Amino acid sequence: MDALSEILSSVRLGSAVIGYARLAPPWGIAVDPARGAAIHLVQNGDCWLRLPDAEAPINVSEGDIILVASGVAHALSNPADAPVAPIASMLSKAAAGTSYSHGIEATTLLCAKFSLDEGGPHPMISLLPPLIHLTRVQIEANPSLCLVVELLRLEAASDMTGHDIVAPRLLDSALVFLLRAWLDSQPIGGGGWFDALRDKGIARALRLIHEAPTEPWTVNELAKRAQQSRATFARRFTRLVGVPPLTYVARWRMNLAARALRETNQTVEGIAHTVGYESAPSFSQAFNRIVGQAPGAYRSRSRMAERDATRPSPRTD
Repeated sequence: MDALSEILSSVRLGSAVIGYARLAPPWGIAVDPARGAAIHLVQNGDCWLRLPDAEAPINVSEGDIILVASGVAHALSNPADAPVAPIASMLSKAAAGTSYSHGIEATTLLCAKFSLDEGGPHPMISLLPPLIHLTRVQIEANPSLCLVVELLRLEAASDMTGHDIVAPRLLDSALVFLLRAWLDSQPIGGGGWFDALRDKGIARALRLIHEAPTEPWTVNELAKRAQQSRATFARRFTRLVGVPPLTYVARWRMNLAARALRETNQTVEGIAHTVGYESAPSFSQAFNRIVGQAPGAYRSRSRMAERDATRPSPRTD
């Protein structure tokens, strides 16, 4: 499995909501900067995206899709300076059935909001830009992304049973295809975590860490495997991945441990040995430092969230 697939497989989508509405101008929706990310697809018409640090609104045209990173407050509107209301209330009003006069150019908008349940901070998530914007041309050039976008549209517009199960899985696939398409569009040499996947030596080191997380990796050994000097390897790894090599090793182990805590009944001691720690106390100390809570507390919180996520949620479309 390549490094990108390994990282994406460790990221688990939590609760997800898909909304689908036809909005006549003037309209505006606001998305709070809560933990979670959002995907917006403009099915028909166009609108304007407003971000806190942007100098001017960004036009999002028909067929475009945007991914706004977790924790980034934003608003969509038409016109650009239209007043905004919370997204849930706007989509609920639209779902109630508003009639539009002939000649009004309404915007058909698909909004999907989801949480990322991850075991500690991960370079891929923390280094994503606040906004990924793919145009209609870019989407149409990617058959896989086209298909999953169409499935999202159909699911959002339907009222079929199993919506609470289907939505997170569709968003899981949409996130993978969207990130893959975005990665393919990035210029080589621009830096950043994804550029590390194109660096032969760094990519080899990442693959080794992922394939054998329990190995007692050192910077010297990883540099040797990457066929680079220790100084060059450490510098390039830190610049491209965003953290030093051994910090990445520790975070990757904690991601694997978090997945085991969520999805298995292994004891904390068993998980500690699985991810390369000789004792449960040393593992628990590392987990608490990186993730921010003890392994047992993390397991309890995750399972409580899982139970909450399986309860039927109100439709916003």
